[in-house]
Amino acid sequence: MEDKIVEKIKSKNVGRWIGIKEGKIVTTSENHRDIYKVLKERNLSGVYVFYSPTEKEKRYGFLF
Repeated sequence: MEDKIVEKIKSKNVGRWIGIKEGKIVTTSENHRDIYKVLKERNLSGVYVFYSPTEKEKRYGFLF
């Protein structure tokens, strides 16, 4: 997936977990448990899941 697309999506979903498939957002959530629950309920596979850190979280950097 193109870095520009991912960065654009991350900037619009700060502080959220994001699931993307074929370049489109399939779901977002405030926590990783809920995003995986939705993926399982929808029987989705091949989804790229990542977190978009807040500015405060970016300062800690060790997770991102």
